[in-house]
Amino acid sequence: MKRLLYLANIRLPTEKAHGIAIMRACEAFARAGLDVTLIVPRRSTTIRGDAFAAYGIDRSFRIETVPAIERLYTHGALASRAATFLFFLGAASRLLVRSRKDTVLYTREVALTPLALLGFPVILEIHHVFGKSLGYAALARLARGLVVISPFLKEKLARLGIPESRMTVEPSGVDLATFAITLPREEARTRLDLPRGRALVAYTGNFMTMGEEKGLRTLLKALREIDAIGVAAGGSEKECARYAEIAREYGVADRAVLRGFMPQRELAVYQQAADVLVMPFPDTPHFRSDMSPVKMFEYMASGRPIVSSDLPTIRSVLSDDTAVFVPPGDASALARAVADLLADPLRGERLAARAKETAARYAWDARSGRVLQFIRERIS
Repeated sequence: MKRLLYLANIRLPTEKAHGIAIMRACEAFARAGLDVTLIVPRRSTTIRGDAFAAYGIDRSFRIETVPAIERLYTHGALASRAATFLFFLGAASRLLVRSRKDTVLYTREVALTPLALLGFPVILEIHHVFGKSLGYAALARLARGLVVISPFLKEKLARLGIPESRMTVEPSGVDLATFAITLPREEARTRLDLPRGRALVAYTGNFMTMGEEKGLRTLLKALREIDAIGVAAGGSEKECARYAEIAREYGVADRAVLRGFMPQRELAVYQQAADVLVMPFPDTPHFRSDMSPVKMFEYMASGRPIVSSDLPTIRSVLSDDTAVFVPPGDASALARAVADLLADPLRGERLAARAKETAARYAWDARSGRVLQFIRERIS
């Protein structure tokens, strides 16, 4: 295998976590020696600069675009399927003129697996299993191999009849050069114009995913019970306004700092500014079994103590030696866990040091190396 074509039906650059994850994966595949091309639809974006500049990614691979109709992506499920089909046709037209020799297609889109009929081996990375239909399983079987981000997704797919031998489990990754930095808290707070001299609890990354809240409401409610500043960085303008209103309802608006989308290098500084980092995810099917949050690995690399909702997907990576767990949706428990860490900083330092050591396994280069070994085994 010499070439990898990554097909992603996404807006690029995007404020969503999958954008940076896909770009980092392509960068790591290229560093491993592959000729990598990322193929995406030609869509509008409000983020300035091209994807390489927006994410701080090495220009070690190419990005190609295929025609798209923007309004199809925002007008409901039927229009979205039409957008996917249009992307399928656009990608197929590009593939018809490419060599099949030593080339692999890589995608997160199960609807693109029929491209295997053009003579390319397809590797499917799965982040969600939508429904229990035989149709989904039939499409997944067209892939030569499946990379799944949690052991629970693997179990779901096995129940759909996918042989376990065709799957490997690889959670999300982290760019250690960006997040494994060391910056004094007060210096980070000065740089970001954040309050100094008070405890600071932070959440970084998207505020919502697929229409679901990611727990910021719980964090804001917890602020009523602890003497700390709460910071959330990485939401959209609309989301920041929404949670600002919730903060006012809870009476903590004077201690809630909400900031919008920003480059990863800036998110890393927010993490360095924190005394405690939180992941207050709710207990829903997605968070319980389908996710592998990028923020978890970023938090681990940061060297700051973590308080997280106690969910199987989180437990598959973190343990009581690397984080503090609380019941999902329990604001009082979250407040107590944060207060305990603030009162015992040495314990927090021990947890954070173990988490940071564990993060090395999930570096993008390490992850991509294991994925490439799996691909070579599947196509040999």
